[in-house]
Amino acid sequence: QKKDCIVKTSSLKSISNPTMDTKTLGIAAAAATASAAITYVVTSVKYEKKIVKQRSEKYLEDQAAKAEQTRKQNEEGLPSGMKLGDVKLDSVYLWELEKLNKYFPSEGEGIENVMAALDYRRAATEIFGDEEADKELSNRAKYSKLIGDHECILSHIRVKPGVSSLALRAYVRAGPREKLHFNPETVNAAIVTCGGLCPGLNNVIREITRSLFFLYG
Repeated sequence: QKKDCIVKTSSLKSISNPTMDTKTLGIAAAAATASAAITYVVTSVKYEKKIVKQRSEKYLEDQAAKAEQTRKQNEEGLPSGMKLGDVKLDSVYLWELEKLNKYFPSEGEGIENVMAALDYRRAATEIFGDEEADKELSNRAKYSKLIGDHECILSHIRVKPGVSSLALRAYVRAGPREKLHFNPETVNAAIVTCGGLCPGLNNVIREITRSLFFLYG
């Protein structure tokens, strides 16, 4: 009976103080949750850093490979970029313009196209005199880019893979040519417009006028 009394007494003590066990379990659960959260955050950060490093290494490898491929293509005279095997152009038809040199004779053979402003010619004449002015004017600024007769702008900028264009039209590319047919010193130019005025037309006329004056004299 004494033994049973002791067991019952201890059981009563445990039952009479349930708050201590619940509090202990709550602290233990909170500690476990915090530990799991910290472990998750640390693991996620490490994993993210690993992924970022792998991406950076892959990017650098791709850039190095592209640079090497570009160097090889440039050495062969090819443009940079990926060659498409399923996109091809069979033929290009250039839209022909009426050329005045068919109907008007040239004032000289091989008139070089250089930048020549009236003010520069006048200044050269005043400084060097008439005889030396021509020699000095031969050193005038030249165009950094001259346009060839067959340089063109394609009319279609979209081409579908697997479909070849049998008749692709192209337009003459504007820009300075290497030789002039007319002598800028003795020829006059006119700008003719017709119809209603469109936005930007004044800018076009202005730039044509400035180009004729400052570039061709």
